[in-house]
Amino acid sequence: MVSQPRLPRNKTELENREAAGFWRTIALSRAIGESKERITLSTILRIHKTMLGSAYPDIAGRFRKKEDVKKLKCIEPPPGREVEQRMYASWKELDVKLATLPRHPKKYTKHQQKTWRAEVVHLAAWTQHQIAAIHPFCEGNGRIARLMTNLILRRYGLPPTSVDFGRNREDYLHALCQIDRFGDYEPLETLIVKGVMESYKKEEKLRLRKRVA
Repeated sequence: MVSQPRLPRNKTELENREAAGFWRTIALSRAIGESKERITLSTILRIHKTMLGSAYPDIAGRFRKKEDVKKLKCIEPPPGREVEQRMYASWKELDVKLATLPRHPKKYTKHQQKTWRAEVVHLAAWTQHQIAAIHPFCEGNGRIARLMTNLILRRYGLPPTSVDFGRNREDYLHALCQIDRFGDYEPLETLIVKGVMESYKKEEKLRLRKRVA
């Protein structure tokens, strides 16, 4: 039997463990995103366990069972007894979407490529909203939602979105509510595209520096 790591002794140790876990998870989600590995519920649970396994060993990598979850503005997560079923339904839909959206449409015209990129961004936004709405974990839902967003983007060769959703919290919550209330993905897609463009700019600056060096 594998023993769990001990619980953090204090807030500082908790924060340090969370930070270390998050960096490990960024590397893991990138590797999965850039691979051909099938994305399943086990994938999501593995990412969550990697992120919070040392900070919250008792709940990491496990779906929420708690019934009472704080409402997120207009979003009211389902009770714990429905989480696994809701996540399974979402994963089945994601699996179909991933299978039907080509990864490398090299022979597309410029118009087709533009349409394809819009479909990729929509899929990333859809995935993020699903996790935010279901709130499948006791901790780390926002981080998992954003990591999965970037995993989807990387799966299709796009850079991760660099938007600081914490700093843009009101815009982010408004975007989620627009989906929940009206099925309007445009505000969240706009945030994601903004972050992708910022990532492109950062990558271009790095390339220029390497050339100069």
